[in-house]
Amino acid sequence: MSHLLRVFMNISFYFQKTNKNRENKLRNYLTEKKLKRLTRLLQHGSLPLADLRVHAEYFQKHNAFLVKLSLKFAKYALVAEERSHDILKGLDLALDRLIDQLRKVESIKHDK
Repeated sequence: MSHLLRVFMNISFYFQKTNKNRENKLRNYLTEKKLKRLTRLLQHGSLPLADLRVHAEYFQKHNAFLVKLSLKFAKYALVAEERSHDILKGLDLALDRLIDQLRKVESIKHDK
């Protein structure tokens, strides 16, 4: 199913100072388990126009990851980022923030 979602939403991944194992783990986790939450909110016409950028960077000094999600659709550009010692936890927290922002945008659109 994740392959079908990619057809309708452009997803780009950018990694800095991470190993391939963590990169693959994050890609699979997002596309197979978490993307459904995001696409449900975008399915009212915005999904084909959506551009999601996932940026993950490892900071060795702090033994932590920065995960930043940027979502552009229609006339909106939403950004959420989180720091965590676990890359998947960072993704979860950033995705929660992004979804909160998206819900606010969707409620504003429906109020008009």
